[in-house]
Amino acid sequence: MWSCGSTVRPARPIPKPIVLLLLWLLALAIVSPVAAQQGTLDLAGYERLLREARAAATRGDRISLEAVAPQLSSASVTLPDGSSLTVDNRWLAAELARRDPRLPWIAARLGALIDALAFSGPAPPDDARERLERILAGPPFAQPEPAPRLPGFIERLLTWLTELIERVATPLGRVAGGAPGTLAGWALIAAGAALVVAVLVLWLRGLQRALRPAPALPPPVAESHSASSAREQAEALARAGHYREAVRLLALAALLWLDERGRLRYQPHQTNREHLARLGDQPGLRARLAPVVETADRVWYGGAALDAAAFAAYARQVGELREEAGDAS
Repeated sequence: MWSCGSTVRPARPIPKPIVLLLLWLLALAIVSPVAAQQGTLDLAGYERLLREARAAATRGDRISLEAVAPQLSSASVTLPDGSSLTVDNRWLAAELARRDPRLPWIAARLGALIDALAFSGPAPPDDARERLERILAGPPFAQPEPAPRLPGFIERLLTWLTELIERVATPLGRVAGGAPGTLAGWALIAAGAALVVAVLVLWLRGLQRALRPAPALPPPVAESHSASSAREQAEALARAGHYREAVRLLALAALLWLDERGRLRYQPHQTNREHLARLGDQPGLRARLAPVVETADRVWYGGAALDAAAFAAYARQVGELREEAGDAS
């Protein structure tokens, strides 16, 4: 009597490359829908990101700005009518990639984008992109490369003295190594000592100028809550020669004055142009306020130069706005 036995072969292991391929496909299937969702924004979400980025740039918070910048660089925005629009803000990533990004310039450009979202009007013309590129290519957005700095008089003098010392040092060394006490040797030693003293004197003078304290900047101005206080602060800054800050406070005084008289609700978190856009039902007042806002933005954000005469003209312009709008004071 005999029995027939069967041998069970062990299962062959799955090759390692196939396991890695399956794991990669599984990860891709999980991550792809999440990435697609992160790249799509509605109009309100896109505006919220713009405001967060502008607030971070305004207060100089580069870390927060770099955190929100990737979501703004390239995204698809869903419009209220259901259509989608791809926005291209790669300029923000390019600016942040610089060693010293211009945060005020970034804040001004983000503010312009927010103003554009708040503006409701006819469809843009066909050449709108070309017009925008021409505007952004000019000042104050396009900053020219600084011209190479020419060495000053002191630097040229120090260079000349250094070369002269090198030319004198060689024969001086030969004479010092020869017979001591000769007239030529003493003369060269005296000339070398005089050159060394002159170089030290010039170096100490330059060091004294470098350590001289820099002129004090204007003290930070607290946010005013009334038109009169803002106007008083603007006048004080103008008397001290700080016309840029004075212009900003005069524009704020105009907005606060309109708020006090019930003509316009002042919102601290909104830009000047956003306040101007909310005067659509008062075209006359909007036309009078527009040059005040444009001058303030050009000076504060664009860095336009302003002197005493220009500030006096701007103050008269704000005063005329108050008179034409019915200020009795």
